[in-house]
Amino acid sequence: MVDFPFAFPVILAQCSTTGTVAVTGMCAMYAMYSFAVGIFIPAYWPALPGAAVAVMLLACGVLLLPTRVQVIGGLLLGMAYGIGWGHHSLSHHLPDPLTPSDYTVIGEVVGIPVADSGRTRFNLKLQQSPAHLKLKQLRLSWYQHSAVLEPGQVWQLPVRLRRPRGNVNPGGFDYQGWLLGQGISATGYVRSSGEQRLLGRTVSVDSWRFHLRTVLQASPASERAQALMAALTLGDRSLIERGLWQRLSQFGLVHLLVVSGLHIGFLAGFGFALGALLAKLIGLAGVPVNARYGGAVLALIFALAYSLMAGFSLPTQRALIMVTVALLALLGNRHLSRAAGFGLALAGVALIDPLAIRNAGFWLSFGAVAGLLWLVPAPVQSCKWLRFARVQWLVFTLLLLPLLLWQLPVAWLAPVINLVAIPWVGFLIIPLCLVAMAIFPFSAGAANACWSVAGWQLNQLLALLHWLELPDWLPAYPPWPLSGVSLGLMIVIAGLLILPQGIPGRFLCVPLSLALCWLPDTRPSPLRVTVLDVGQGLSVVVQTARHSLVYDAGPAYGDSFDTGSAVVVPFLRQRGVTELDKLVVSHADNDHAGGADGLLEWLPARELLVGETLAVPGIRQRRCLAGESWQWDGVSFRFLYPFAGTEAEGNNRSCVLLIRYGDDALLLAGDIEASVERQLLALNPPIPDAMAVLVAPHHGSRTSSSTAFVAALKPQHVVFSAGFRHHFGHPAGVVSARYRQQGARLWNTAEQGAVEFRWNRSGALSVSAARNAERRYWYDVADN
Repeated sequence: MVDFPFAFPVILAQCSTTGTVAVTGMCAMYAMYSFAVGIFIPAYWPALPGAAVAVMLLACGVLLLPTRVQVIGGLLLGMAYGIGWGHHSLSHHLPDPLTPSDYTVIGEVVGIPVADSGRTRFNLKLQQSPAHLKLKQLRLSWYQHSAVLEPGQVWQLPVRLRRPRGNVNPGGFDYQGWLLGQGISATGYVRSSGEQRLLGRTVSVDSWRFHLRTVLQASPASERAQALMAALTLGDRSLIERGLWQRLSQFGLVHLLVVSGLHIGFLAGFGFALGALLAKLIGLAGVPVNARYGGAVLALIFALAYSLMAGFSLPTQRALIMVTVALLALLGNRHLSRAAGFGLALAGVALIDPLAIRNAGFWLSFGAVAGLLWLVPAPVQSCKWLRFARVQWLVFTLLLLPLLLWQLPVAWLAPVINLVAIPWVGFLIIPLCLVAMAIFPFSAGAANACWSVAGWQLNQLLALLHWLELPDWLPAYPPWPLSGVSLGLMIVIAGLLILPQGIPGRFLCVPLSLALCWLPDTRPSPLRVTVLDVGQGLSVVVQTARHSLVYDAGPAYGDSFDTGSAVVVPFLRQRGVTELDKLVVSHADNDHAGGADGLLEWLPARELLVGETLAVPGIRQRRCLAGESWQWDGVSFRFLYPFAGTEAEGNNRSCVLLIRYGDDALLLAGDIEASVERQLLALNPPIPDAMAVLVAPHHGSRTSSSTAFVAALKPQHVVFSAGFRHHFGHPAGVVSARYRQQGARLWNTAEQGAVEFRWNRSGALSVSAARNAERRYWYDVADN
């Protein structure tokens, strides 16, 4: 059979013009691929068509499926499914007018709760929806509580709920889409007022997983080893600290030290060998048992049990579907081609999660499998280790494309490290962890011994990673923004990779892939200023032709999440920024400075300027001071405040930065209040009037944006950086009215996502908002 990626256009054409049995069989197989593609297509639509369109697509698909154009029929059926799934998933969301609302709910804790910094996050599956709503599952936080949350518990809780919503930024994680895919109807928190009652408990797979995690955490292994063993056996990554995760990413070991398709394959293979051996032993006793059938059955049981224990994540879904299809074909004495098995896995994942295609893990998982299926040469008489090394390099080269496209770290040493790590983890560590889990109910001492040996090995592996260092000349991230040139080069590399056997040129993939990482950083705009969507906080990215500045880093929420690492860093990496020239933190309040530590942990800054001293180790910082100025690429910068000798603290210590390009001016004012605004108006030289862009002081609070200040600046554009329907109520209605009276156009990150201002070389200004520019159907009408 011809390789699938190279032959798909030809087969599609043949399906429309011929009716031979061979081609019909191939068309049926590729109809499965088109069905998966059809499901994924609505994931990129800005709005869903009505139910009538879905019914029409379904009817057309059913009519076309038995014909010679069944590929088109499969596509239409997939689109109908994707539309129907979208409507169904949105139908049980909390209605927008009820955001926020208070309810008392009864539900069961599902999944494994995650605790950090006085907060526990968990999912609650409702047993009955309140107030005639259709809510199904809630994503809740419980602050400062004494209860021990466990899966299977049934609680009555007073909660404050909001419609699912997330920040929208270029290059950022789509939290709202993730909530949709997880079936979350509303998010919120448990209120301290009201009665919280534990009503009972049930037994489930999740309760068993939670118990095993508790037992594992009590084992004699080190905390880091415990975290990795929990990830390897239970699919629970919450115990892995951020620094360790970063280290694993740098060396390409994330796929190996968390549950992945590789581990499902390992366990299925072990189950097959054990089942075949047991069948042979039974056969020796006189009972006729087919060894292949016995192996297939036990392999399927092992793979299913491990997938359930690991929480049924995307990689386990894909691997379980592929293993199941292959084993069922074996049990039915049917030959299954590589393309058919891959297509069934793709269609199965699409059915389970129609938004999976928007996840980088989807591309990495299926990219790795595609490389193993179509790029790995047939077995030849050569050294096994040499073949293993060749496979590692082929898969690494293939995965460079999604890594660079998604701006993920490139693990240059992964092919070498995996030569040691894969057999080490797969054949020595994972079996010990699983054996310990299995024997613990019968012998805690033997289980602890297994965990101790597995933990010792993991510690040795981590020590090896600590000893290794990447050369400075190898960029961990691509130092250029995604552009037509880089995308075109990726397409050329992909084309070379899928060349049929015998056609020369595939070796060019390696130098072209390396060239991707040294493309020149060409920024088309002389000045781009982006006010990021960080919720109730502030972070602004300023880019000139060759320099980058970040003004504030947004808030932090406990030890596990901050917008500096979760929002600002992905945005900068999408823009090809690998180092900041300056980081300015206006003052020390959490909503401005909370993300600074996380930002600096992932992205270095040459200089840190602060309004108030921060507790950020490892970098020298100095106070910003009025009068300090510099120029970058024809753009001028000047601090207007604080003055020398200013004794104010908090909001009124904020660094105020004026940026000028040509005749336009832009002002970043932090959280200054009316008293500082009066001081700024008295400056000599004065602040420019007819300000092009003003990031509203203090998020549009009543204590700022005084009438005199607004009238003096007359801004053309005003940006409020605030949380959506936050209890602070920013921006205040009276403040918005003042700006409108001066003819300003108002922007709000809470409603429009990140707002970008871009000047071209002639000085013309254009504005775009991420929630409109990157609109998806789950950003419903109420989001604007």
